[in-house]
Amino acid sequence: MVEPGKAPRPWEEEARNWIDWARTPGHDVFEYYAPAFFDEILPATRGLTLEIGCGEGRVARQLASRGHTVVALEASATLVRAAREFDASSAYVLADATALPFADAAFQTVVAYNSLQTMDALTDMAAAVREGGRVLKPSGHICLCVAHPMTDLDNIRQAAAKDGNFSESYFEHQRVDETVTKGALKMRFSGWTYTVEDYCRGLEEAGVLIEKVREPAPSAENLERRPSLAGWQRIPLFLFMSAVKRAQ
Repeated sequence: MVEPGKAPRPWEEEARNWIDWARTPGHDVFEYYAPAFFDEILPATRGLTLEIGCGEGRVARQLASRGHTVVALEASATLVRAAREFDASSAYVLADATALPFADAAFQTVVAYNSLQTMDALTDMAAAVREGGRVLKPSGHICLCVAHPMTDLDNIRQAAAKDGNFSESYFEHQRVDETVTKGALKMRFSGWTYTVEDYCRGLEEAGVLIEKVREPAPSAENLERRPSLAGWQRIPLFLFMSAVKRAQ
């Protein structure tokens, strides 16, 4: 089992690569999965919405286009600058998700879209969720999208097929460090694997009650547009969760 520690390449070092990756039209699966997250998981628009780990700002821009008043937070200075340059309608803040620079109960909605599994230290995910709960108003919602833990299990299965035994475990936290190349673009992804229970416990400790859980499969329309998504009909690629803060 990997002991908690810092991943060697924080997002600042991959910032320019991520800007190119995220802003190349049709390059990744964001456009095929994000609409379902916004439609099914987010509550009605009211008050301030905080996004944790906004990257170059594409989720914040989508939230703003749907009527949210957005404050977006990111630990990479390069990504914050890029987000501000692309979008003047939202506030972008350079800060650490594990120590949010906001007062208690400042936000009606907190969103973390594919950021929780990419933080530096193993313990950062739970710390960020706790902080999200702290800055959430009573009856406010925290909404998460994460890489589905089933994708990690499939990696374990593939490894077992090669050497004949399960040398890794779903319950052990493995550090992710993978470089992906598509065409002229290259991106190094790093972070940690978590179980479904890890995410649920993080929400429990944040004082919120889980309201919705979704494991989205590609729609027929999206399969027609992008046939390569067919592999994700049998194993979910993402896990969506929505939780509401207990009233005081």
